[in-house]
Amino acid sequence: MTDKEKQDCNCGEDHDHDCECGEDDCNCESNIITLDMEDGTQKDFNVLNIIEHEGKQYVALSEMDSVEYDILRFEEVDDSLELSIIEDDAEYNAVADKFDEIFSAEEADLDIPENE
Repeated sequence: MTDKEKQDCNCGEDHDHDCECGEDDCNCESNIITLDMEDGTQKDFNVLNIIEHEGKQYVALSEMDSVEYDILRFEEVDDSLELSIIEDDAEYNAVADKFDEIFSAEEADLDIPENE
């Protein structure tokens, strides 16, 4: 995908997307998903990362413009994705530790030198 194609993503913003899907004719528009809330409203979330742990899939989601994130388990059920809360504390802590490692490493990679 060329830089020009990344800029022409039709998302309404003037910026580059860091899509790493490798497709020449990528239709990836963003890492934003909309979820139905219990009160009947809908809310947009950033998909920060997806990992596998002990054969299960997990996703880290943050509310728009938030630095805090939630971790949910997901699985494909009848051609759709089903998200669920992780009720087992040991499972949650193991997955949270993995996400913390990933995000800490990403932060270290973004180390910006201070002005001298």
